[in-house]
Amino acid sequence: MPKVAQKVMGKVSVLVSGKLGDLIHSLYVCEVLYKHFGKKSIVYITDSVEPFENGLKGTYGELRDSIVMQEWCKDFKIWMGEPIEVNTTLFRRSPLLYRTCWKEIFNETFSTPILTRGWLEYHSPKKLENTLVISRRYKTPMMQQTKANYELYMEQYEDIVFLGGEHDYNMFDLKERCRLVTPYSIDDWLINIKTSTLFMGNQSSPLAMASALDVPRVAELFGRNIIDYIHYVGEEKYSKNMSWFLNE
Repeated sequence: MPKVAQKVMGKVSVLVSGKLGDLIHSLYVCEVLYKHFGKKSIVYITDSVEPFENGLKGTYGELRDSIVMQEWCKDFKIWMGEPIEVNTTLFRRSPLLYRTCWKEIFNETFSTPILTRGWLEYHSPKKLENTLVISRRYKTPMMQQTKANYELYMEQYEDIVFLGGEHDYNMFDLKERCRLVTPYSIDDWLINIKTSTLFMGNQSSPLAMASALDVPRVAELFGRNIIDYIHYVGEEKYSKNMSWFLNE
């Protein structure tokens, strides 16, 4: 019997932590618990493992509305030491960490089935027609082939949105071909990603959101010199909407 299934008795207490992208991927476990075991999660958030850029209370406040609307959510709270049945932060101890993709890491850690869909629902207006949404947090310079990959996709869309702040927009090599949209909340990020025709982005929390929403997406992954790239390689096996390339 799966490890998670053995622990489940009624509603389930689930611990999640930062950073934001890790938290969003960890919510996948809540979807599995609900879809396969019929159990809703009381989600507890903590910063005891990794800090959040916007702080614990700020991140909780931004996420609350989006999380409590999920079918798999019973409640969402800041963790104050309550007993935890499913500690998603344990994925960091997996022998598959830095060796395979997110869903396979969670599958190994919790012995759960692998779902071939997203795990966040967001009620939004209809998808925008012919709109490419790009979110590139400036972490590494854009290699020449990476620039060519962005140009290839940009040529296919009438409307091209750069989703992010002014600094990242100004550091984007192809900014002249985009219009800037700056999100001011996680809801803003989710609605813009959800309504895009195609999402493109590098490894940061917006890509995690696109994965959770399972929108059509192209991921720019770190080059092989930054080992974190491996956590998205293989995700395309579990979603027809996912493709990727390396920034090298």
